[in-house]
Amino acid sequence: MAPSNVEAGQAVNEVNEDPDAEKPLLRGPDSDWTIKAFWSVAVIVVSAALINYNKYLMNPSRFPYPMVLVSLHMFCGSMLSSGLYLVMPSLFPALTDPDKKVAVNATFLLQRVLPVGVAFATSLICSNVAYEYASVPFLQMVKQSNVIIVFLLSLLIGLEKFRSNMAIVLLCIVIATGFTVNGELRFSLPGLLAQLAGNFAESCRVVMQGVLLTGADKLDPLSFVAVVSPICGFCLAGLMGSFKSFNHWHPVDFAAVPSLETLQQCRFLLAGNVMVAFSLNLITANYLKHGSPLALLLTNLIKDAIIVIAGCALFADPISLEQGFGFVAQLFFIFLWSIMKVFPETFQQEGLWQGFRCILHGKGRRVK
Repeated sequence: MAPSNVEAGQAVNEVNEDPDAEKPLLRGPDSDWTIKAFWSVAVIVVSAALINYNKYLMNPSRFPYPMVLVSLHMFCGSMLSSGLYLVMPSLFPALTDPDKKVAVNATFLLQRVLPVGVAFATSLICSNVAYEYASVPFLQMVKQSNVIIVFLLSLLIGLEKFRSNMAIVLLCIVIATGFTVNGELRFSLPGLLAQLAGNFAESCRVVMQGVLLTGADKLDPLSFVAVVSPICGFCLAGLMGSFKSFNHWHPVDFAAVPSLETLQQCRFLLAGNVMVAFSLNLITANYLKHGSPLALLLTNLIKDAIIVIAGCALFADPISLEQGFGFVAQLFFIFLWSIMKVFPETFQQEGLWQGFRCILHGKGRRVK
């Protein structure tokens, strides 16, 4: 349910540091690294568990109903969030803290939350559809292209400025992604197209959330789930009703609705899946609270690698040598891209590779 990617630029806002202080990339602020390590490991483990759990559920012999699964996530997430809100309202500062409280009215919901929620739900549906056709490792590699789409959309609406160094790194990510697609041993065009559609929707969500939910109207992770989930759930319910009528003329597989017998047979699997998804939201909230820019960056890279490895181990999905090389290259260039976002002035003044060396030697300046 939670977004799978954390932008390095957003992560910087979570750390109270002097932006002009010259510090090595591998040295963080004075804090409890045990807590940071715990939440980082938790995010990695639960994210990998949820992705592989969804893949397991999407098997045609179990529960191949992606829209229904996402709807269950939304409605159950709403109920669990409401229960948690009643027990521990302090976990929802955007809804309870007078200094951070957001006015959640009809205008806010329709103009700010609804577009983000629809993009969020669409990305989850497309990703779950892709699990029916392609392997977890392959889809996780394709997901790395999100950074390219987010940059292009941000460039289009003026949130980013074109820089030649960034263009070179993005081109390298594109080439590396091409290797992962070309090297896929069990290539599925429907799986690729579904995942690319999910990537585009997720990238739109990231950009819209950055534009619409910032400043005084910024929602914390748990408040975001509490506000967005019911809206997405009702929208999905309406779509499923529309598709059900449309199915009389042309069946739409991803919008199919299971029988009551199927729901009853899978009730324990579905309950476990919903709890893992909601747990990821709780863990993500603490992860964002305690993480430093480097911790957030490295956690996401390690998480991607673990998800690929877990997919190979659990589902025996083979990876070609070309694909393995492409994935390693993806991770390296995304790492380089991320630190370029954290230290833009250093790269602009020193160039690509010299800037990278400066940062490793503690001569980089963080973004203001």
